[in-house]
Amino acid sequence: MDNATGRRLALALALAMPVTAAAQLRLQPVATGLEGPTALAQPDDGSGRLFVLERPGRIRVIGADGTLAATPWYQREVNTHDTEQGLLGIAFDPAFRDNGIVYIAYSATPEEQWGLVVRRLAATDPAAATFQGSDRQVLRVTGLVANHNGGDLHLGADGMLYLAVGAGTGKPEDHPWAGTTDDLRGKILRLDVRPQARPARGAGTCGGAGGRVGYGIPEDNPWAGRSGQCGEIWLHGLRNPWRFALDPFDGAIWIGDVGVDREELSRWHPDQPTRDLGFPRCQAHHDWPSTGATDCPARTGTLAPVYAYAGGDNGRCAIIGGRRYRGPVAALAGAYVFGDACSGEVLAARADGDGWKVTVLPVAMPRGYGSISSFGEDVAGQLYVLDHAHGTVHRLDGD
Repeated sequence: MDNATGRRLALALALAMPVTAAAQLRLQPVATGLEGPTALAQPDDGSGRLFVLERPGRIRVIGADGTLAATPWYQREVNTHDTEQGLLGIAFDPAFRDNGIVYIAYSATPEEQWGLVVRRLAATDPAAATFQGSDRQVLRVTGLVANHNGGDLHLGADGMLYLAVGAGTGKPEDHPWAGTTDDLRGKILRLDVRPQARPARGAGTCGGAGGRVGYGIPEDNPWAGRSGQCGEIWLHGLRNPWRFALDPFDGAIWIGDVGVDREELSRWHPDQPTRDLGFPRCQAHHDWPSTGATDCPARTGTLAPVYAYAGGDNGRCAIIGGRRYRGPVAALAGAYVFGDACSGEVLAARADGDGWKVTVLPVAMPRGYGSISSFGEDVAGQLYVLDHAHGTVHRLDGD
């Protein structure tokens, strides 16, 4: 048996294992004293560093030895008027060791005319303890002035930058934007940020307010080049996709969408016939506003969630999307691990026949709003859970 065959067999066996207390899972604190941590990422540059975002606008570094550097790697003024605003997302270019490129997303200040902004940082010395280099705007999404910003960022294996954008405030008048394709709110966007990309302009372009466009529209985006449509859109029909992930196993996109009174975990795969996740027509399997019907996705042709629950169930209030696990804990291999911002629960979805079975893992954060804000992983696939309320980063360990 060659090494590749052995690895495939080991993964297949691990995927068949149940996630139980027998795995002796635990949350191990690795950094404390942070102010509102919102996201974590690693640069895959051989340094072993983890970069953690703090909501007020700072990027902090946890060294390979576990020490949290006192001086921020980068900081800027951001809007923190609402508890869901601030510095929200980070994504490293795969070649960061050589080109120093990293993307961030944050809530813009009044001077920047509000909205959600994506910036491209290019560090002169990627290995330095603090950032020095160029810093330019890539995109600004207008119409976001309070909560439901989204702001999560990921670079795909295709070289494209994916961005989650909320539909705006929780007021009903903001919800219709999610279902349209002529506005960037309530979407997952897909942008070509490669150096050779032609700058987006003209028909089919909705971002880059003020003429400062730093991306191209991928030709295979579904609304690319269509007049009156937003070519940046990849998926639509979302209310507040606070956290999402690109699945390294099969190319799917996992999305935790925070609803009005129902929380949804969705999994979109390129083989899916629809890119509409249903909001505001649907919340999970229910009409919205509710009519009592529970056949919404089947009737509307929108994507049904993998898992959903009502707000208030077991103290839950807001789903926090996570990661498909690829770390060293065999009992979790291949499971999609996620959580809830109020109950503090950590849950796992595992393939079960034609669907996914969700279980609550035998670990949890303290209950209360902000107990879990995000998940991240290191180069070895170890999973980290961020406690926004208490300023702590935990690693999910197991025997």
